[in-house]
Amino acid sequence: MFNRRPPPNSMSKPAQFSFAADLFMLQAILKSEDGKSNDWQLEYLFPWSCYRQIIEWILNNGTQVGVSEFEGVKFVHESSTHVKIIFPNEREQDKMHKFFEMFNFKRKQAQGVDRSFPPMPDIYQGGRKPDVDSIKRYISSIESAFDGDSNVVDIPSGPNWQVSKFHC
Repeated sequence: MFNRRPPPNSMSKPAQFSFAADLFMLQAILKSEDGKSNDWQLEYLFPWSCYRQIIEWILNNGTQVGVSEFEGVKFVHESSTHVKIIFPNEREQDKMHKFFEMFNFKRKQAQGVDRSFPPMPDIYQGGRKPDVDSIKRYISSIESAFDGDSNVVDIPSGPNWQVSKFHC
């Protein structure tokens, strides 16, 4: 079952990396917003297709992406649609965080210049704190695009749940 190839999607590589970064970063934000735990975020869920297309490659190529090799990171077959990535400690998790921060810097520079990069999401939706419902809808939209169920991602883009439609 682990070797099953994900269904194809129509996303460009910049879009795949951008949305993988958003999935990673937003899960940590959701955990911090739930108020239940002060623990460091060490477990992340990704659609299988995101894992196979992006996350697995990053984990196997740490030095190529600007961080040291990943050590002790495990993946667990969570369901038929998702894989759970488990970092053994904060140091290993921080490598992934550092990579996605570097990538998002490039993504911000590409805004308005290279349309293969989706815009950065506005997770605050006009408020003072991240809008949890908006984040959850955005994550769901990303997952649908990775799974090939949709070729449009609704990206939070302003107050009152406004979205920008990014066509993959």
